[in-house]
Amino acid sequence: MEELIQLIGPPPRAFNYDAGTSRYQNLTRIDPHNIYLIPPFGAPDGTVGLEACELLAGPSYGSYGTGNALDAIATWVVPLLILVGNMNYASFEAQKYWKNQITIAMHLLGNPIHAIWSLLVKLDVKRRIEARCQDGLRNVKNEKDLVWIYSAILYALDDFNFSSDFEYHFRSLMAIARSHAVEEQEACRRAAIELTVSRVNNTRRALFAILGYVTAIVANIIRADLSGTGKIQIHISHTIALRELNFWLICAIILSAKVGGFPSEWKSVGVLVDLQRKLDPGPFRLKPLKPWTGGNYTWRPQKNMSRISLSPDQKFVVHAFLAFASVTAAMAASLILSYNTPTKGIGVRSIVELTYWSWWCFNAAITYYIDQYGKPSEKKWLCNIAKDGLAAIFMTAFLFSAWAGWWNSCFHWSMALDPRKGRSMAYIDLVNMDSDILALMKKPFPIVVGIGIFLQLALTIIMIWYSQGTLYPPAMDATEPGSVFRNLLVESPAAQHIPRRSTTNLIRTSSTMEEGASYVLDLAHDDEGPIIVPTAPGNSTSSLLQKTYKMDDLRRRDSERVSAHGA
Repeated sequence: MEELIQLIGPPPRAFNYDAGTSRYQNLTRIDPHNIYLIPPFGAPDGTVGLEACELLAGPSYGSYGTGNALDAIATWVVPLLILVGNMNYASFEAQKYWKNQITIAMHLLGNPIHAIWSLLVKLDVKRRIEARCQDGLRNVKNEKDLVWIYSAILYALDDFNFSSDFEYHFRSLMAIARSHAVEEQEACRRAAIELTVSRVNNTRRALFAILGYVTAIVANIIRADLSGTGKIQIHISHTIALRELNFWLICAIILSAKVGGFPSEWKSVGVLVDLQRKLDPGPFRLKPLKPWTGGNYTWRPQKNMSRISLSPDQKFVVHAFLAFASVTAAMAASLILSYNTPTKGIGVRSIVELTYWSWWCFNAAITYYIDQYGKPSEKKWLCNIAKDGLAAIFMTAFLFSAWAGWWNSCFHWSMALDPRKGRSMAYIDLVNMDSDILALMKKPFPIVVGIGIFLQLALTIIMIWYSQGTLYPPAMDATEPGSVFRNLLVESPAAQHIPRRSTTNLIRTSSTMEEGASYVLDLAHDDEGPIIVPTAPGNSTSSLLQKTYKMDDLRRRDSERVSAHGA
C-alpha cells in the first residue's frame, strides 16, 4: 500500500470516481503489472477489487455536493411532495386540519398497499349501493332517477361508521321511495343533489401533479442522453430507480381523486341532519364523523362489504391483489434498474428496494389482521398511524441519504453485499462505468421507466373499471324530460337579460361556494342552458332553491323577451 501511495500519491478522503479513474490510468502507465491492477477471480478484465478502489478513489463516501442536493430537491423532492399533497384530505376540526394531512400522508407512505386497498373498497361501495337500490326500486316509476337519488344518500352515509347501519338506512329510504310522500321524496332529491355537487373531485389537479412527477424522471433521462460529453453522473440511474420505487403513487392519487370527498366534516353532516329533520320519523343513525370511523378513505378496517351486497364478498381479495400488484410493479421496475446498473448485481440499493417492498407487504397484512379484532377506535387508529409514521419517516430519510450521496462509495458501487461475491470478490470498473451507464440510459432504461408508468396506468384503469359504480346524475340537462334538475331553476330579475348557459355550471358554481357563507342564488342564461349564480348575501347555500318553476314557463318567457326585443 505504501508503495502505491509513493507511486500515485495518497487517495482522496471521500469517494471520487473521476479521481479514481485518473489515478488508475496513471498507475497503468507507471506500473502496468501492479498487483492492485489484477481484478479479483472471475471479475472482468480492466476492473479492480474493492481494496484497490478504496486506495484509488477514496475509502469513504463522497457527497454529491450542494448543487446536486438542491437539484435533487427541486426535481425530485418537490414533485413528490406535490404528488402526495394531491390526495383528498378530509377536514376534521379546522384548527387541526394540518394534523389530518400529516396522518394521511404517513399512512400512505408507510403502508401504501393498505391505503390503495382501502380506496378501492370505498370506490366499490358506490357500485354495491347502486346495485342494491336497483333491486329495491325495480319497476318503480322514474327508476333511474330514484336509484341515483337514494344511492347518493346511502353513499354519503357510508362515511359514518362504515355503513354499519346500512340495512336499516336502506330499508327506511326504500320505504320513502315507494311511498306517495311527495314532500319526503323531494327532500331526498334535494339532499342527493347537494351531496353530489359538494363532493370535491380534484382529478385535473392530480393528473397535473402526476405529470410533474413523471416529467422529472423523463427530463433527467433526456438530460443524461443529450450531455454529448460521453460522461455522466454515475448515480443518475440509481436515482431514477429510487424514484420509480414510488410509482405506485400514480395509482393512489388517481383513485383518491375518483373517490373524492367533502370539503369539511360538517358538509355531509349538515345535509343529512337537515334531511333527517324533514323526514318523519328521521331514518338516520348518525354517529360522529371521525377519521377512524369512515371519514378517512385511505383507512378502512372492514374490507368485506357483504353487509351491503347481501352475498359472499370475493372482491375484497381481488382488491388486495390489485393494490399489491401496483406496489410490486413499481418495486420490480426499480429493482431492474438498480440490479443492471454497473457494477451489475445485488447492492445496497437493490436490498433497500426489496426491504421496502417486504415491509409494505408485511405491514398491510398485519394491519388487516389486527383490524379484524374489535371495533374501529381512536386508539387502534393512532397505533396504526404511529407504526406507519415511524416507517414513513425512516424510509423517506433513507432515500434522502441516497440522494445526498451517502451511498456513493467503493463499497456500495462494488456490490460487496451481493451474496455471490462478498467483499473479497467485489470489483468496480473505474474506466468504463460511466460510459456503460450512459449507454443504458439511451435505450434500455427509458424502456423500463416507460413500462413502469404504463403498468401503473393500466392497473389504475383496471381498478376503476372493476370497482367504480355509476353514481352520477342520470340527466344533467335541465331541458331534458325526466331530469332530476328539471325544476332546479331559480327565478330572479337577473334572468331577464343574461344569456343562457349549461346546467352543468350549476354544479360547478354551487360546489365552489365558500363553506358556511351565505348567498342569494339568481338564475342566469346563455346559449347553452341555465346557471345558478351567487349574488348578494342572503339565503344560505344549504337551501339551493328560492323558487322553482316549470321549464315550459321558462321557454315561454324567453320567447316573449325575444319577441319584445325584435319589436
